[in-house]
Amino acid sequence: MEGRQTFAAGVDLLWALLNDPLALQQALPGCETFEAVAANEYRVALDLRVGAVTERFEGILLLERVIPFTRFDFRAEGESPSGLINCHGRVSLEDGAANGADRHTSLSYEAEIDVGGRLTAISGRLLETTARAFARRALEGLEKQVAMRTRTYTSTLDAPQPAAPAAGGPHWLAAGRSAAVLLGALVALLLLLRGLDRRRTHRLAHEVADLLEQAHRPGATGPDAG
Repeated sequence: MEGRQTFAAGVDLLWALLNDPLALQQALPGCETFEAVAANEYRVALDLRVGAVTERFEGILLLERVIPFTRFDFRAEGESPSGLINCHGRVSLEDGAANGADRHTSLSYEAEIDVGGRLTAISGRLLETTARAFARRALEGLEKQVAMRTRTYTSTLDAPQPAAPAAGGPHWLAAGRSAAVLLGALVALLLLLRGLDRRRTHRLAHEVADLLEQAHRPGATGPDAG
């Protein structure tokens, strides 16, 4: 099995992702564990769907003959309750900047896969389909990791503008305060008329009338204005 894909990123970024256990765990489909146990050696656990059955594989991934920013060979051995999978191959990177295409890197891979145990009862065609689907989804996951590190988020929304003051400016605010005074005075009058005798009500009515008169005076801005 072999394939090739071009990423909109420099070779340094792509190489860093291929050596980042957390990025690879998020990129590989069904991967639950991707831990470094030694230099170029990783412990991996993932759920792999083979036909109608999903198997949990646990094993070791080794990187060999590593040439930084260029290529590495790999060897993986995994075991599940149904059998074994052995895979070996190579991943190579080609910097697009060398051909005048800045910030583009081509990744090519080749791999050979062998199975053992009850997995040998599965048809070769189904195994090939499973392997190609896994490779495709892994490259899509790697593409997402690249996008997370290179994409620039922008907004087409205009910045909110402060509200324009209404005509009259401070006079409008004074009018609003006067209206509040009027409303408060009327509410107080209604409440007092309910429970007080006529004599006290008459006196309070005069006080309310004074408040109303103050509210209508030019420049009045509240009960204490003037």
